[in-house]
Amino acid sequence: MNDYPLPPEIHPPSEKTIQIISTSIVEPAALPPNTTNHHDIEIQFTPFDIQFLPLQYAQRGLLFPNPSPQKPNSPSTIPRLKTTLSRALSIVPPFAGRLAAVQYDDDGTASFSLNCNGAGALVVHAVANGLSAADILHSDDPTSPGVLHSLFSMNGAYGCEGVSKPLLVVQFTQLADGFFMGFTFSHAAADGSSFWHFLSTWSEISRNTDGESVSPDSIGTWFLDGIEPPIRFPFSFDETIQKPPIHLPLPPLLQRIFHFSKDKIAQLKYRANSEQTDIGSAKSISSFQSMLAHIWRAVIRNSHGLDPDEEVYCKLLVDFRQRLRPKLPEAYFGNAVLFATATATAGDLVEKGIGFAALKLNETVERQTDGEGRRWVKEWMEKPEVRKLGAMARNSLIVADSPRFEVYGNDFGWGKPVAVRAAGNYSDGKLTVLKGKEEGSVDVQICLMDATMKGIGNDSEFMEFVG
Repeated sequence: MNDYPLPPEIHPPSEKTIQIISTSIVEPAALPPNTTNHHDIEIQFTPFDIQFLPLQYAQRGLLFPNPSPQKPNSPSTIPRLKTTLSRALSIVPPFAGRLAAVQYDDDGTASFSLNCNGAGALVVHAVANGLSAADILHSDDPTSPGVLHSLFSMNGAYGCEGVSKPLLVVQFTQLADGFFMGFTFSHAAADGSSFWHFLSTWSEISRNTDGESVSPDSIGTWFLDGIEPPIRFPFSFDETIQKPPIHLPLPPLLQRIFHFSKDKIAQLKYRANSEQTDIGSAKSISSFQSMLAHIWRAVIRNSHGLDPDEEVYCKLLVDFRQRLRPKLPEAYFGNAVLFATATATAGDLVEKGIGFAALKLNETVERQTDGEGRRWVKEWMEKPEVRKLGAMARNSLIVADSPRFEVYGNDFGWGKPVAVRAAGNYSDGKLTVLKGKEEGSVDVQICLMDATMKGIGNDSEFMEFVG
C-alpha cells in the first residue's frame, strides 16, 4: 500500500534501487507501399478529449516471469521491442505524435489537437537491483513503499504537457526473476479502450515471426453536426500543471487489490437480481454491476462521519463507441468515454441492500444513450470548461478501466503476463477494475483513506465475496 501522493523522487528501499540503463526515442517505421497513411495528419480534439487535459498521464503495467528459452532479459530483447514498437506506431501513429496547442490572447482561450508528426515514443531500459516478481505481486503491502511507482517513467505529467512530452512512455525493467513493462500514456490522447487495443497490436506484431500484418485502428475525429473545429475553451497551462506545495497536509491513502473469483461474482449477481426483483424491478443486473454495488456499499458502510441523508456517488467511465448513432468503430482511437454518476443516500445504500445499489448503477448505465452523449456535448459547447480534478470527496467512488479489456492476452513472444498493475492518479475512492488472471475473475485495485481501507478489510460482509 502506498501513501499519497507519491512524489517523483520516491524509489524502493535502497537495497532495491532502479538503475536506468538507457533511454531512447522510437519513431514510427516506414509504411509499406499502398498502405493508408495516417502520418502527418492533425486530429482536432473533441470535448471527449478535452476533458482529460488536466488529468495526469495514466499508468498501466504488465508483469512477466523469466521464461525459457526466450529469456527476455537477453541483450537482444530491447532492440526487438524497439523494432516492433516502431512498427506498431506506424499502424497507430497518434502515440508517436505530440499535442499542438493554440493560445488566443484576445479572450484567454485555447484549442488543442494531436499532430501525428512521428516525433516518437520514449523507451526506458532499467534494471531493478534486488527486486523480484514477488515484490510486484505484493506491491500493495505497506512494507514495500514506492515499488510500483519506480517502475514507471514520467510520473506526474499532465495531459496538456503532451505538447512537449511524449504521449507514450514504455519502461522495461529487468527484475531478478522476470521483468515489468510499465506504460505511461496521455489520457488526453487515448482512453483505456484505445490503449489496450494499441498494446494488443504491438504484442501481436512482436510475437509474429511471419510478418503477418495487423489491422490499423480507426484514426480520425468524431464531431457532432454543426460543430466546427478547432474548439476554443478557457485554458491556462500554468494553472493546470501547477503542483501542490509539498508542505501541505496530505491525506494518508492506501492501495489494495481485491480479487473476485468467477463463482463469487456469480453469487453476488444472483443476490442482486433476487433483491431487486423483490423491490418490484424487472431489470437484469449484470455481473459487473453486482460486484461494483458490493464494493460501493462496503466503502460507504466503512466511511466515518457520513450522515444517513447525505448523498453518495459512484462515477463510472462509460464507453460511447457503440452507444452513439451512427456507431463509432470499436477500434476508434482517441477518447469516447464520459462519466456517468449513480446517486443514492448513504442510509439507503447501506440499509436497502445490494439489489438497491445494483439497480441504481444499472439505471445510470442505461441512461447513457446517443441522446445523452449529444446532450452532454451540446451543454459543454454552450459553456466550455476543463476542470482540474482535486482529491475525491469522501462520499464518491470513481471507477476506471473495465474487465472487458484484454490484458492477459498481450504475449510479446515470451509468454503471457502473470499480473497487471495500475499506478498514478491516486485519489480517495479511485477504483481500477481489470480482468483477473483466472477466467471470469476480476481484480479491483482500490485506493482509500487509511481508516476506510482497514474498515473494509475487516468487514466480514464484504470480505465474504473476496478471493
